[in-house]
Amino acid sequence: MLPLFGSFRIGRWFGFPIRIDYSWFPVAALVIWTFSTREFPRALPFYPSSAYLAMGTAAALLFFLSVLLHELGHALAGRMRGVTVEHITLFIFGGIAQARDEPRRPLDEFLLTAAGPLTSLALAGLFHAARLAAEAWYASPPVITVLGFLALLNFVLAVFNMIPGFPLDGGRIFRSIVWAVTGDLLRATRWATRGGRLFGAALIALGLFNLSRGQFISGLWAAFIGWFVVNAAASSLRHFELRHLMRQIPVAAVMSPRPCAIEAGLSVERAISDFFLRGRQEAYPVERDGGLIGVVDVRAVSEVPANLRAGTPVSAVTRPAEEFPVAQPDESLVDALFRARAGASSLLVIRDGFVVGALDPREVVTRVRRMQRLGLVSPDQVAAPEGPDGEGVRTPPAKSA
Repeated sequence: MLPLFGSFRIGRWFGFPIRIDYSWFPVAALVIWTFSTREFPRALPFYPSSAYLAMGTAAALLFFLSVLLHELGHALAGRMRGVTVEHITLFIFGGIAQARDEPRRPLDEFLLTAAGPLTSLALAGLFHAARLAAEAWYASPPVITVLGFLALLNFVLAVFNMIPGFPLDGGRIFRSIVWAVTGDLLRATRWATRGGRLFGAALIALGLFNLSRGQFISGLWAAFIGWFVVNAAASSLRHFELRHLMRQIPVAAVMSPRPCAIEAGLSVERAISDFFLRGRQEAYPVERDGGLIGVVDVRAVSEVPANLRAGTPVSAVTRPAEEFPVAQPDESLVDALFRARAGASSLLVIRDGFVVGALDPREVVTRVRRMQRLGLVSPDQVAAPEGPDGEGVRTPPAKSA
C-alpha cells in the first residue's frame, strides 16, 4: 500500500527514513478533538477545557509515536530477515513500513509481521506499568488517566491489527500461513485480501447501523475505517500483482528504442531547444564521433546561465555514464525502478557500453498494463519469489511487447 497524498521526511531512526503523509494532519486534528471533547471529559469529569486539550494533545502524540514504534518493529524484524525497508510513513489511520520487495519465505513474512503487534503489546505493558507507578507516586489524575488510556489504545491496536484481513497484520500472518501450505504467494494474497474486504464491509455496516441509532461519532469512525480497509485491501492487491508482474518482465520488453544522442559539441542552447523541449526524456546520451562519452540531464543544462548557453558545449556539463543510474536490458523492472526512485527520473539502458534504449518510470505501468491486456503477461504466471523450501519457483518469462 502506498502513501495517499504525498509525504515529507522528518528524520531517520535506526537507519530508516521516517516520513509523514499529508493525510496524517487532518486525522491527527480529529483524534485530538475526539480525545479532548469526548474521551477525557467522560473519563475524568469536572476539569477545565484547557486540561482536556493538553491531555488530548499529549495522548495523540504519544499514540502516534506508538504507531511509529509499531512500524519500526516491522522494519527491524524485516532487516533481520533480509527484507529491505525503504522508509516508514505515518499516514491516515496508521503507518506503513514500505519494503522494497516481498519477503522471500513464509517464515520471513510471519516473523516480520508479528513483530508489529508484539511491539504494541509491549508498549501496552509499559504504559500500564507507568500508570501503576504514577498511582503509587500519587501523580495527578490527568497523568494517570492519559497513561491508562495509552495502555488501552496500544492493546486495541495490537488486537485490531491481528484481524485476518489483508493488509492488516493479521491478514499478512494469515497470508504467510496459506503461502506455507500452498506454496503460492499470489493465491495466499488473494485469500487474505478477501478477508480484508469482508472485514471492511462489516465495519461499514456497523457504522451505518450506529448512525441510524443516532451514534454519530462512533458510526462515522466505523464507516470511515471500514471504507479505508476495503480500499486498502483492493489497492494492496493491485500493487502486489503489478510488482510481481514487473519482477518477471525485463527492461528490454518495455523500454523505448535507442534514444536520440546529443553530439558533444552541440551548444547547451541547441540541446535545450532541440532535445529537452521537444522530447519526453529528461536525460540523453552524449556522443563524440559515434562513441558514448557520458550523459547529460535536464538539471545539468538548467544550471548553465542563460547568457552562456549559446557558447557552452554540451560536453562541458556531461557526466560520465558510470555516475548516472542506468539499467541493463535483461534485468527486471522492479530492480530498475528501484534505482529510478533513488534519484533518477529516467534511466538509460546500456549494453556493452552502448545505449540501446531509455526507460521512463512514468510510462512503465501503462506499458505493463498494455502487455497484460494483450495477454503477454498475467499475474497468474507469477509465483512466490521462493517456495516454502527456500528454492526459487520458476515462471514463464514475459514476452517482448
